[in-house]
Amino acid sequence: MPRVEADARRGPVAKLHPSLAALVERLKKPWSRPAPEEAKFVRNGKAEIQVWLKDTSPATLAALQKLGFEVVARPASGRVVIGRIPIEKLGALAALEAVVYGAPQTTA
Repeated sequence: MPRVEADARRGPVAKLHPSLAALVERLKKPWSRPAPEEAKFVRNGKAEIQVWLKDTSPATLAALQKLGFEVVARPASGRVVIGRIPIEKLGALAALEAVVYGAPQTTA
């Protein structure tokens, strides 16, 4: 599991893979164009991602769901969930205390 701390200069976005962080920054500028790598994990306005969590308690999963996160897979072992979230909610996802790291879920 990746160990990433939110650095004070970048804030919670530091907990995101560079491709996800770039998407969050792009959404702040409506005139900017999608990066080519976004096509690998963004479909119909939702990012397909893996999220490493501090815990998978019902409260943590409810917080994810409140942001619109749809769980696609939840391995029995570990504290990772795989799913989809509206791209405009990625920044809020990174700000959740329970989120350790977020990365794109890409298909080769």
